[in-house]
Amino acid sequence: MLTSVLKLISIGLLLWLTSVAPARAEFCRVVDGHRICIVNIKRSAKNYWQYQAMVSIDGSELPRASYDCRERLITDLDGNTASFRSRQDGRIVCSLYRRRG
Repeated sequence: MLTSVLKLISIGLLLWLTSVAPARAEFCRVVDGHRICIVNIKRSAKNYWQYQAMVSIDGSELPRASYDCRERLITDLDGNTASFRSRQDGRIVCSLYRRRG
């Protein structure tokens, strides 16, 4: 009887552990009253100063964009380019970048 109770407890524990949703880790900062979060980021293998990232501002996700930390430019999927002066998310993404050398 004790072994059947232990089996039921272990099955219940296993089901509970597998049903827990994975955590979504985001890197967030508050800039000028806006919460800017990096939802997903990938560094270029060829050019370590370039990132592909998805960013959310106040909970609204922006489309994936390319961030060039050397030139301080953001390029969206349509090829439109903006400078870091006009958008705060570029500074947040490139704060992860450290110049080598």
